[in-house]
Amino acid sequence: MSQKKHKKRHSQSTINAKRQANQAKLADEKDRMQKRMDPTARNLLLGDLVFLAICQLLYSNGIISETLSAISSIIGLILLVIALWFQFGNKRGGNSGGWSI
Repeated sequence: MSQKKHKKRHSQSTINAKRQANQAKLADEKDRMQKRMDPTARNLLLGDLVFLAICQLLYSNGIISETLSAISSIIGLILLVIALWFQFGNKRGGNSGGWSI
């Protein structure tokens, strides 16, 4: 008896579907990386939040004066602006529609 060889049939539509799924996955990963928050900005914002919370607690308990509280609020505002510049500022020399200094 002769043995029949069975060919594996791969339809072109299946191959195209797999290729398209892989390309969509790569595009999603690239899009997610672009939307990700800058780590420097994230750390600045977190540090600013903790700093302002501690200053508010100290002021509420009467440990620091109103003047010192106002100065710490101004410092917090400056840190906020710096964090925003890191997040939305000029990226690597290109004009991304962000702020330019």
